[in-house]
Amino acid sequence: MQVDIYEVGGADKAAVWKVFRKYHYLNTEMHPASRQFVGVMNGELVCHTGIIQFPLRKGWKRVHRLVVLPDYQGVGIGTTFIQKVAEIITSEGLRLNLTTTTPALTKALLRNPCWALCRYGRSKSGYAAQMGQVHLDKAKSDNRITYSFNYVPPHKSE
Repeated sequence: MQVDIYEVGGADKAAVWKVFRKYHYLNTEMHPASRQFVGVMNGELVCHTGIIQFPLRKGWKRVHRLVVLPDYQGVGIGTTFIQKVAEIITSEGLRLNLTTTTPALTKALLRNPCWALCRYGRSKSGYAAQMGQVHLDKAKSDNRITYSFNYVPPHKSE
């Protein structure tokens, strides 16, 4: 499966996110400082994600708003896409975390040796409230089972 990856910048960020935003299950806001990537198959936009700073963890980034358009879900496009984005981010000397509630993505990442499960369960941290960010109340994961993975690049032979 060939998914071409492109980083989106400038004014294109808002226009591209507009295509995907209605398909995200939590809310439709994209962090303004996110790096944005799209996946393209046969000339069609099929998936999108943002990458943002992981709060309070120097050298760490996290996946933000991973979306695969409905007509392309369930065939591994999202997993292929996020794997390639992870390779880009970690090639820059950064580490990457992905947290999800999506059963299909969770199962795919559990089978992938490059993604290490580091936490699962119901999160009750209340980080947003502690930081005074009440606008994040709708995005928090309280009362949902979440799975958090760290990307571990494969060892390369020298």
